[in-house]
Amino acid sequence: MKTNDKCSVPAGKESGMALLMVMGVLSACMLLISHIMLVSGVVSKESYMISTKGLLRYQAESAAETAFWMHLTDRRLYSNRTLGQSETDALRENSDFGCWMLDGRPHPFDNDRVFVYLQSGENGIKPTSLESDLKQGYDLADDADLIAQIDQFVAAYKDYIDEDDLLNVNGYEANDYAADGFPTLPRNAPMQFKQEFFWLPDWSYIIQEDICIIPPMGITYDFGKNKKPSIFSASDASICARLDIAFDSAELDAIHDALQRWKDDGTPLEDSLDFDLLTTIKANFDFTEPGLALVVAQAYDTGREIHAGYRVIREAKVGSRTFFADNNKECLSIWDRRWE
Repeated sequence: MKTNDKCSVPAGKESGMALLMVMGVLSACMLLISHIMLVSGVVSKESYMISTKGLLRYQAESAAETAFWMHLTDRRLYSNRTLGQSETDALRENSDFGCWMLDGRPHPFDNDRVFVYLQSGENGIKPTSLESDLKQGYDLADDADLIAQIDQFVAAYKDYIDEDDLLNVNGYEANDYAADGFPTLPRNAPMQFKQEFFWLPDWSYIIQEDICIIPPMGITYDFGKNKKPSIFSASDASICARLDIAFDSAELDAIHDALQRWKDDGTPLEDSLDFDLLTTIKANFDFTEPGLALVVAQAYDTGREIHAGYRVIREAKVGSRTFFADNNKECLSIWDRRWE
């Protein structure tokens, strides 16, 4: 009797195919497990980072608010609000209360995991003195082309805030904005946010310093006409522009060193800078503490791998009409607040 050899498969081949199938399934499972473990690790790290950053934000905000109250206490205790000079306040000399002035020195909290810096909130180019701020440090004869461009920028700013559609000389009006793809501009009213300067033509070339915050709606604040900025909160761009020095100059290095010595141990600037440079600085910067405070806080985790920032701008003069946000004087007004 003949058998059908084509329909029979040797037992060895059957076991080999089954082994290959099992190994294939196991390989696929291992790949899936590896992927799940990888995703689980990533999710775990993201969760840790988010939760840690949230905690650090609370720590930064808490330290910033504490530092601001310490500054208000400092104002109440000591009437001398002059920065960078020899200590003349006998009360401060004989007190254990630290210096909480708007001079940019670091204030550590939570075992040096949070640092708070009290600075001037008035620094930067101001709309109320835009032309003089932009022309600061330039010579009419040597920088004629740049001054002409500044005049055009100021004209565009005036067109942006005035209530009519009449074009100032070298100005920028609705038709010009429409041609650039911005049919809703200009505002034709005073700016509400300093970022609106970025709508003006050639702003990146003209504005070389920080822009000062604009008071919120309903708050009138007198920055003072042509008031000088505080050297203790000024950026390098502001220092170089006002003193007409280069970023890599020895004068800027000397200023950095003098400011750092003041922040470290209260060394007066007159003991760190030569007379001529100090005289030039005093002619271009203000050494009296302003009435607007910028409080910056930076919080770090234990390994210094994650950090969170918090910054708030508030009025620092308790007697100001707009120091409080409500008529019952229970809530302090806030000009600007953000987390980083």
